Amino acid sequence: MFSELERVRTMIKNIIFDIGNVLLTFEPRKFLLKFTQDKKHINSFISNVIDSEVWLQMDRGSISVEEAKNLFLSKYPEEKKLLTLFFENWLEIFTPIKENIQIMEKLNQNGYKIFALSNFIKESFKYVVKKFSFFALFDGQVISWQEKVIKPEDAIYNILLHRYNLIPQECVYLDDHKNFLEPAQKLGMSTILVSPEIDLKKEFQKLGVNI
Repeated sequence: MFSELERVRTMIKNIIFDIGNVLLTFEPRKFLLKFTQDKKHINSFISNVIDSEVWLQMDRGSISVEEAKNLFLSKYPEEKKLLTLFFENWLEIFTPIKENIQIMEKLNQNGYKIFALSNFIKESFKYVVKKFSFFALFDGQVISWQEKVIKPEDAIYNILLHRYNLIPQECVYLDDHKNFLEPAQKLGMSTILVSPEIDLKKEFQKLGVNI
C-alpha cells in the first residue's frame, strides 16, 4: 500500500501559480509611500480604491482602467492628486519575485506542466506579459479579465481544469490568499498558501514534488 505522501508524489503533474505576490509583487501600501508618508491617507486610499468593487470590476474585465480612474475621481475629488499619481505610475508596482520564478523554472525543467490562474486587470496583464519573460513558461493560463469571472468564484477554477483537461488530484495550486485556495481544495487540488515567511521549496517537498 502507498503511504499518503507516496500517493501524492505519484500523482502531481501540474503546478498552478497565482501571479500577484506569488511571481510578481503587488504591494500597494509600499508603493504609495513613494507619493505620501501619511499612513492613514494610504489606508484610506487602499480601502476606497484597491479594495473597492470598482477594482473588482477591472479584474473581471467589466470596465477599463481609464473608466475606473474617472469613477474614482468623480467619487473622491479630494483625492485627485494621489489618484492621478497612482494611475500614472501604478504599473511600476509589479516587480519579479526572483526566488519563486527560479523555482517555477526548475519545476518546468523537472517535467511538470506549469499554469497560471490569476485575477488580473487587462491593461496591467498586457504590460507584465510583455515585460517579463517567465510568462513564456506557462503551458496554459486562465486570467480573470479574459474570462469575465474572478477568484474565488468556482467558475474560474473549472475553466482551468476543463480547458486543459487537468485532473484536480494531479495539481498543486499556489496563492497568497487563503480564501482563493479553498475552492481549489474542494475540487481536490493540493494547495500552498504563499507568504514571505514560508520556504516554498520545502512546501513543495512536503507534497512530494520533485524540486
